[in-house]
Amino acid sequence: MEGYTNIIDELRQFGFTQYESKAYITLISKGVLSGPDISKFSKIPKSKIYDVVNNLLTKRMIEEFPGTPRKFKARAIDNVFNEILTNKKEKIDNLEKTAETLKTRIKGMLKFAEKTYIEKNSVIWTVDGRKAFHEKFAEMGDKSTKEVFVITPYFSRNPLIERSIEHAKTRGVTFQGITSMNDENKDRIRFYTNLFDNISVFNGTIPMTIIIIDDKECIYRMEYKSNGQNNYIGVHSTNPGLINAFKQYWDGLIKDSNLIEDTDLKIDQTFLSENKIGF
Repeated sequence: MEGYTNIIDELRQFGFTQYESKAYITLISKGVLSGPDISKFSKIPKSKIYDVVNNLLTKRMIEEFPGTPRKFKARAIDNVFNEILTNKKEKIDNLEKTAETLKTRIKGMLKFAEKTYIEKNSVIWTVDGRKAFHEKFAEMGDKSTKEVFVITPYFSRNPLIERSIEHAKTRGVTFQGITSMNDENKDRIRFYTNLFDNISVFNGTIPMTIIIIDDKECIYRMEYKSNGQNNYIGVHSTNPGLINAFKQYWDGLIKDSNLIEDTDLKIDQTFLSENKIGF
């Protein structure tokens, strides 16, 4: 199957196995073939060939000629892919309808849970792991309307966070950051200077990541070790006292921080393209 590797890989994106893709390409290139001939040209084991062609018949990728021995040919490619795309669109439409129903039902459950466990507008809950923290921050950024304060020693790359910031900026949201700069993170910080309104460097150590959104909600990330591995837990809250404490922490840090100038940073383009981890 030399020369068809890319096509086989792309067919697999549509839900076909490697053997099914090889058999289909063989029939397209060779015309009408028997099962043994498909096996011969495609290098699919003879013990597997009839399972493969039966699957392709079920998926309407090929047609069978009556008689003995059984012979097969590929269906017209336009018809095949039109049917595949139509089926997938129908599935997406059904998923969207189901998602709307589920969102309504789940929101009702959450509303009940909040009434049970939350007093007034004070909420505290946790998210486990780096990925969950990033997703929560992106979600918070999508809801922001005024300003976002970020205190972090990392400023590493993450597409979810970057898109969230870019969308918020189109709504007029301002982003300010405080970080501690070193050789490891300075290229990432340089990237975020293009997204943030300003970033300042604190003349000391920043022990954790803290994010404040519109003075209405906050999230902070703590790191700990378990069984020799780094673990992360994020704490998200709408508690006014906690938000106020973090704002006071920000005010204290900013007094001993200096705005970053272009001359403070050297950018490594390879590093920027390869490092997309997240705050």
